[in-house]
Amino acid sequence: MTDKSNRARLGRRGIAVALAIVLPAAGVHVWLNTNLFGREDVCAGLVSGDAAESVFAGSGRISDGDGTDGPSSDRIAFTCTVESSSFLPGSDTEHLRISAARERGDFPFSDHGRWPSPASVSFFSGGATGGVGSDHGWVLLPEACTTADGPAVIEGYAPEGSDPVELARLLTEAANRTAERADCAGGEPLTAPDSLDTAPDPRAVPSGAVCGSADLMFPGPTPRPQARERVRESAGPTWACEVSDHATYAVSQEPRLLAGIRSSPRFAEQPRVAGLPVSGFDARHVVADCGGTPTYFSVDVGPGYTSALEEAGAPRLGALFDNFVDVIGERFDCDAR
Repeated sequence: MTDKSNRARLGRRGIAVALAIVLPAAGVHVWLNTNLFGREDVCAGLVSGDAAESVFAGSGRISDGDGTDGPSSDRIAFTCTVESSSFLPGSDTEHLRISAARERGDFPFSDHGRWPSPASVSFFSGGATGGVGSDHGWVLLPEACTTADGPAVIEGYAPEGSDPVELARLLTEAANRTAERADCAGGEPLTAPDSLDTAPDPRAVPSGAVCGSADLMFPGPTPRPQARERVRESAGPTWACEVSDHATYAVSQEPRLLAGIRSSPRFAEQPRVAGLPVSGFDARHVVADCGGTPTYFSVDVGPGYTSALEEAGAPRLGALFDNFVDVIGERFDCDAR
């Protein structure tokens, strides 16, 4: 009996020693390599820890360094970088940059050096209005947050390989919380999409057709054999086509985007385009009335177009834009007569 009792005591002691080693080690692992029992909110409460964690590809501890940037006269504006860090071998620290600012209303279509090409973005509208690319997305704040300086936008840069639906959810949550902080949330909160359509793959420009239309001019002297295009043919209110290195076309009837465009500074009457009276920011970023619906048109050209302007057969920019509005505008019930 004594031997059995000794063995039992030794067994219990061994288990206690093992637990004394394993439990603290497990606790250290949980603390350093996961966000369990971590911060519920980051970025001064504008982003939840759960939403941030869902965007990162791997598990890690969520933190926001110094939090949001300094005070601004605009209660909308902020910038915050969230990181997910882990001490597990082979793990990298991932970063998620979130900011809010006021933009010119047609920002998704007019500044492709900063914003993804509209032909490669998954747009969504209804519960919230936004767009998400491979690692970059945006969501409009409620319309009550728009001022004379333009609409307010939440923008996010996520690590490569992040789930675009999760990024859309995080940005929508941040838009709601930012609107609440600025007292412009309005009625029902914005709701994120449950799914997003897939951005189209690039393809060779078909012979005799550009962006799916036989009547649309090629943005250059002749179609280049190496030219490729990406065409967003969706059932939604926004259409876009990018002809690589040459031009990016966009049309939108999304109500929130159009409201932001028309409320932006320097939106004014412009010369007619394809016979249509238009207003806008310049001759290539305009809004027309198409069948009673405000419709935005834009074209931004690239170096492949500008470098070929001296070649025979290259259409002038005015003619290129007129042709675009005339041909693609038919799909949106635009008629100059």
